[in-house]
Amino acid sequence: MRVGIYIEPVKVSNKTGISRYIIGLVESLTLLDQDNEYYLYYQTSILKKQQMDWLATCPNVIHKPLRFPDTWLSEHPRIWWQYYLPLCLHIDKIDVFHGPNHYVPLSGDIPSIVTIHDIAYYYMNVHGEGIDRILKQWTNQSMLKATKVVTVSRSTALDCEKEGIGKNKLSVIYQGFENANQATVKALSLTLTKLPDCSIPYILFVGTIQPRKNIPHLIESFASICLQIPHNLVLAGAPGDDSSAVEKLIVKHNLQNRVIRLGYIDDEQRSALYQHAELFVYPSKYEGFGLVILEAMSYGVPVITSNNSSLPEAAGEAAVLVDADSTSELAEAMRNLCLDYKLRERLISRGHQQVLKFTWEDCAKTMLDLYKATVKFRKIR
Repeated sequence: MRVGIYIEPVKVSNKTGISRYIIGLVESLTLLDQDNEYYLYYQTSILKKQQMDWLATCPNVIHKPLRFPDTWLSEHPRIWWQYYLPLCLHIDKIDVFHGPNHYVPLSGDIPSIVTIHDIAYYYMNVHGEGIDRILKQWTNQSMLKATKVVTVSRSTALDCEKEGIGKNKLSVIYQGFENANQATVKALSLTLTKLPDCSIPYILFVGTIQPRKNIPHLIESFASICLQIPHNLVLAGAPGDDSSAVEKLIVKHNLQNRVIRLGYIDDEQRSALYQHAELFVYPSKYEGFGLVILEAMSYGVPVITSNNSSLPEAAGEAAVLVDADSTSELAEAMRNLCLDYKLRERLISRGHQQVLKFTWEDCAKTMLDLYKATVKFRKIR
């Protein structure tokens, strides 16, 4: 069986959730399965064909860097998805194609699987009205064209059903997670994070400063209890559309010395922040899975998160769940966890157990079974 997988997102230097998903899945597939061939498709310069080093020595991995004008993938995506990539898949005699980033070729008869991580942009402003509208259109087309639609949570599967995708077309396959307790994690000094005072305990948030992450709500909640706890609030993540609103709230509540904004952090800084955090808070309004919740748990950090979308699935019984619209509820949960040592210990213990439920090996096994079933379905037809 020849499996084609689109891996363009892996090329970015600042790895996103989708980048990490592709890396975890493909590496686990190649460890698990030596019988089938994996063709990895991505764009390269039209002037010079450049192959990625990633998995280059794996015997059943075939890199397929496709020459394409540098800006056309974003400016003329239809040429890539409707014509160029389908032609390449046909020439390579691919048996099944996997689009792990919401998109599949919109022409051709090769069976395809699309992974949908979330459809937040169907329900709220995520990237701006114009971009969200285009993303919704392309996602709709991909889900209708794909032979199977994979979601990374039951919550997202229900959302896809609401958008008209039949249950028989949907498969829930939880993404894996590299547990920090199972790997050898280097002990890192908090000085790596550039915090102004490493002696002060802190509450941690990790994520892009965008509206659905609900950070202004977090700041309002923190402002109401900051005089009752010694902790600072640390915001670690790339700037986004809510950056200005967050800045104004910090000034409004005179929290310049209590709310620390670190901006984008690399993997080493991220690990150091988790290692030393006393509490992780993630009050998002919508998530397709909530990987950062598991990250915090794996480092032994108690978690507070919202009771909406997929977050209860990721959290299980190992976190305090709150109403994403209730400032008082979030504030009370933060105060309790900062001051109640026994409650913290219970959540830490449950968190270590919760992360064991999500492994890349299980994800790869289930995905491989779906690849085989999709190819078999085509042959039967």
